[in-house]
Amino acid sequence: MANSGAYLNRVTDPYGKRKVITVPGPVAHRSPLLETVDPLFIAPGSSIQPSPSVSSPRKDSAVFEPMPCILYECNAAFEFTNVSENISDMFGLESNELIGSPLLSAQRIPVEDLALLSNRLGELEHLNKRTSLTHRMLTRYGLPFWVAHSLWKASLNDTTVIRGCIVPMDYNGRLHTSEQAVISRFVHKIGNHFQLLNLVVNSLKRTVPESRETLMLQETVEKAIELTRGFSDYNQAPTCLSRVELMDILQATAMTRRSSFEKKGIAFDNQIHASISGVVIQADPYLLELAIGHVLQNALEATEAGGRVTLQAMVKCCGDSASAATITVIDSGCGIQENALASVLVPFFTSKKTHDGLGLSMASRFVEIHGGILRIASAEGKGTEVEIVLPIEVEGDLSLSHS
Repeated sequence: MANSGAYLNRVTDPYGKRKVITVPGPVAHRSPLLETVDPLFIAPGSSIQPSPSVSSPRKDSAVFEPMPCILYECNAAFEFTNVSENISDMFGLESNELIGSPLLSAQRIPVEDLALLSNRLGELEHLNKRTSLTHRMLTRYGLPFWVAHSLWKASLNDTTVIRGCIVPMDYNGRLHTSEQAVISRFVHKIGNHFQLLNLVVNSLKRTVPESRETLMLQETVEKAIELTRGFSDYNQAPTCLSRVELMDILQATAMTRRSSFEKKGIAFDNQIHASISGVVIQADPYLLELAIGHVLQNALEATEAGGRVTLQAMVKCCGDSASAATITVIDSGCGIQENALASVLVPFFTSKKTHDGLGLSMASRFVEIHGGILRIASAEGKGTEVEIVLPIEVEGDLSLSHS
């Protein structure tokens, strides 16, 4: 973000009101008038001096509430010292609750995005004291939304502070920008298979055909076809969004896979809370069932005979309102190695020789398409827990969901 420039961006607030706006550059470098309002916006070298410390949001920061962005300031320990009060209207968070809390918080930023933001903060010294990135944040219900985030270092009374500007983004734009990287991974992966196929064919030309080579050729071709089909599934977009009951999707998914657990000798517990009854979601039922099914399939493969897999679902409430449902799959399987945990949702990443690494990444993508988020916690040798959080519409009484 330039010091005094402006850029156009189509943004959508977390409540779905879309508008085209002109987003200014950092306020500290824009207008002398703002220097009289808050130390957060004072330009370096200004003759106007702020108060020595800022411990709570300023009352006069309400002037900035109509602004389509959140402005904040952190100390050297990356703890909030000032936040514009319009964060309540835009993100559903209270500014006074943030004061003194860390910028790098897993409660507000998904773990994967937290690592990216942490790296950028560490690079500020080498990036001309300024950087910007796009990442996800979480509402109070744990639902994700995309933001454009600009950060820069400044000096306040000979003390280094971090100032930032956060602007909500249209998710669809972020979705399209990520697809090129996925396609590149796909081309590289399938290229390896066809290279092996070419070597086998050349060998067959020089020698008498042998059954081993014939089988090798057949296996390679089958892998290439399977990978192509997998990527085709991964690249699907919703064909028809409709209002469907989440209970129906969960029961259908559990029913079609129960026999697989029984066949392997794994106990399958279906613990769907009564609060899910009557919950409606805007979804493509096929893609959402496919996402939950991939998570269950991963649990099935990771769990040995005699183990247990549990499917849980309930409504997530905040006060008297309900805006999200959580679906959790817990297994007692082998777990995921710590050094691999951060990569399990990356397309084509796998630690299994017979897999191409699209199952969980596909599930995560389909969940994100529906405005939700998929998170994984695992301990090697103890098992894995996969949580899906989805936005919902609610019909009927949700009094049971507060337990």
